[in-house]
Amino acid sequence: MKRRIFITATDTDAGKTWVTAGAVRSLAASGIDVRAVKPVACGLDADGRNEDIEVLLAAQNLYDADLISLYRLALPAAPSLAAAAEGVEINPQQLVSWCENRPADTCLIEGVGGLMVPLSDGWLVSDWLAAMSDCEVWLVIGCRLGAINHALLTLDKLNSMGRSPARVILNAANAGDESWLEPVAQAITPFLGAGCLLHRLRHGDVYVQD
Repeated sequence: MKRRIFITATDTDAGKTWVTAGAVRSLAASGIDVRAVKPVACGLDADGRNEDIEVLLAAQNLYDADLISLYRLALPAAPSLAAAAEGVEINPQQLVSWCENRPADTCLIEGVGGLMVPLSDGWLVSDWLAAMSDCEVWLVIGCRLGAINHALLTLDKLNSMGRSPARVILNAANAGDESWLEPVAQAITPFLGAGCLLHRLRHGDVYVQD
């Protein structure tokens, strides 16, 4: 049976791409047929490249962005706004179908922003996740000021959807954020489901799938 993992986060720059890249390298090294994708990416440089897409391509020794991304939008903003700026609209059915038809046995699907980010009018990242009912959920929490509130709000939303995360990764994206790892861990632990694995990444640590 194919395994699909949806990697979401408390907010932008929490470390989804860092975690996804580490996980895909680790899984591939263990002999698993795996692909990491970022179906929706916002923010392109002058050459039409997205930084997160480039990181995931490099992690998989790939060169064609079309293999891992469906919508690449120029404006660094919420996808609904970025799409509107280009006169396009993200199609929910197309997005879900694209994710469901990735060829690998294990597929890591990196979301965009947090759960309440709008992809199109009236359709949020949480709706995208809800439409893929067989996806395992991983939650990346950027450990910094405000992380506890963001984490508990996100966990509350996931739990209300019946999609409690299988893994929670606390990420200190900046060296000065490491002091938040334990306080955040202590605050959120009572709200984690049974069997949820809690990982802590210090600044610069690479996520390794165990």
